[in-house]
Amino acid sequence: MEKTPLIVRMNEAKALSDEVRVFILDLLSKKPMSVHEIAEELRKKGMYKNINTIRYHIQVLKEAGLIDLVATKEVKGGVLKYYAAKKKVYPFEVPEDIVELLKPIAEQSYSSLKEIILDLVRNYKETIIKAARKLKPCPYCITKHFAEYIILEALRHALGKVIHDPEIRLELEKFKVEEEETK
Repeated sequence: MEKTPLIVRMNEAKALSDEVRVFILDLLSKKPMSVHEIAEELRKKGMYKNINTIRYHIQVLKEAGLIDLVATKEVKGGVLKYYAAKKKVYPFEVPEDIVELLKPIAEQSYSSLKEIILDLVRNYKETIIKAARKLKPCPYCITKHFAEYIILEALRHALGKVIHDPEIRLELEKFKVEEEETK
């Protein structure tokens, strides 16, 4: 059975192990916000967190490299800080049959992706080796698939650029997906 790659950066996995931090990252991917604005949005979703707890979550997300301080504003003798996401999170509960549902798309794109990956491996061998040497394996892992990780990471960054390309955004905006009604 083929195993679907799951790219895991240990610091990101730890930071996103709390659903409140996932929600905060999702909020900050839409627009920069202050801690107080985050608290208000959390309250709207029924998550009542005090300001110090939110500051703690912000610090964890910052240390993981998922958000940045993007602006400060002086307010009544204090400084209001605004944070924004550096990465987009897609927090979905995924049904078990999704792989089967997406099989035609995977089969359609297989040959094109295979050619892209072979091209990358053949033409960027030195870059891949150089980047792989910078990786530190998880102390619990037996296998060290450094080159695979580098290719997947490069493709993840490329996909991020492609998904934000104006032509792609225009096509994606044509989709109106409503949640299936639960019976």
